[in-house]
Amino acid sequence: MKQLTVFFLCASAILLAQKKKKFDMDVVSNIEAKAIVMKPFGHNTYAKDLETFYGFGFGGNLMTPLNFGIGIEYNLLLSNVKLGHENKYGSISSPKIHNFDFFLTHRDQLSEDFSIEEMVGYSYYLMSNVYTYDQNQNSRISGSGLNLGGKFLYTLDREGIQQFYFSAKVNFYYSGVFNENTDIQNYYNRSVFVSGGIGYRYNF
Repeated sequence: MKQLTVFFLCASAILLAQKKKKFDMDVVSNIEAKAIVMKPFGHNTYAKDLETFYGFGFGGNLMTPLNFGIGIEYNLLLSNVKLGHENKYGSISSPKIHNFDFFLTHRDQLSEDFSIEEMVGYSYYLMSNVYTYDQNQNSRISGSGLNLGGKFLYTLDREGIQQFYFSAKVNFYYSGVFNENTDIQNYYNRSVFVSGGIGYRYNF
């Protein structure tokens, strides 16, 4: 009887240890870098008066075993005013966007090597332009909006530490520009940015 009691106690301890290990919520983190191409769309100054934006970005994610996580990205994007649109865009040039994206993400593991991630979040923008009549001064406009996107990832090593990915994202932009004419305000106040990128991720 004494031996049977000891056996049950040992078995219970093992089961409890396995259960604790099974539900241990370890959070996995990563950092990444990417090259980006971004195109504005719609009837607005960003789509009509500016060239395509090019740039690069850095980011990071925290992912739980439930395949849900949070992330942040910083992107720097550069463009030029279209030839012949200088007067319509104003006495400014060399548009530059500093973009911060905050998002929730969910991962779907397609196979041992491939996975996809869906993202939804909030974006903050700071756009600067150089005055054409004074290169030492900048104009600054801030904006914000919703972002939706996804990533298709390929794992480069057996341990799953390094990954290569393609990304696509839609960002909605709204600024604080005001004009009594609603059409003019909307032309300078909002846009839709569609971007694609290729990047490298390191998991740790």
